[in-house]
Amino acid sequence: MVRKPWGSKNLPCPYGEQDEAIGEIRFEVPLPLKRILSKYLFTSDILSIQIHPTEKFCPARIGKDECWVVTDAEPTARIAVGFREPLSTLQIRSAAFDGTLSDFLSWRPVKKDDLLFLPAGTVHAIGAGVTLVELQPNVDTTFRLYDYGRGRPLQIEEALQSLAEPSAAKGIWASVDPTEEQVLLTSRHFKVAQCVGRPTGTIAAQFPSAVQVLPLSGHCRIGNCEIHPGGAGWADALHLIDFTACERALLFAAA
Repeated sequence: MVRKPWGSKNLPCPYGEQDEAIGEIRFEVPLPLKRILSKYLFTSDILSIQIHPTEKFCPARIGKDECWVVTDAEPTARIAVGFREPLSTLQIRSAAFDGTLSDFLSWRPVKKDDLLFLPAGTVHAIGAGVTLVELQPNVDTTFRLYDYGRGRPLQIEEALQSLAEPSAAKGIWASVDPTEEQVLLTSRHFKVAQCVGRPTGTIAAQFPSAVQVLPLSGHCRIGNCEIHPGGAGWADALHLIDFTACERALLFAAA
């Protein structure tokens, strides 16, 4: 559990009420999966306006692309991806300093089962009332452009440089049918699929080695461990995961 100023004390099952505001649940993985990182995010306030580094400014020199699967959202929840209109570096810097940057973002309502893919170098912000699964390379670097006066460090110049060198990958904003087995994303760093019960051969072929599973409905079993919604588990091979009681799950692995 990671405390965040924008987090929530009232988390969904299996975590429940907390004494402090928790923004993230991070899942540790063994060496075969060290290239990837998965989290749950819970927001009761807006996150900072931020950018993830492109290859040139990323410590691992791989660029930090990011995928979100929304598991719950309040009716007023919204997410910003990109700007409403093109802005110069001078305009962005000025708006970051005078506190008006949020007004220039492209805000959209977000709902349960939305899928978003944000290539490195994409300006973004998550509003209040959102619970989502965040999937990404195992690079924990974020450049904040604006943080609503919370007193945390900003990295305005680094963010502007990453924004000036956007990834060649294209962003995605789509709605996922929770009843359909499908490959949700195959990116340069990782791949994500949704299974409904036991994965078919088509999905299994996409995950021939170590894989992480995040149940969204029902539960999975790996050996003597049951993995329930809100948690995550891993196996060296997909066939080692028992999907008998699984209604819906995300599969996540390095590309």
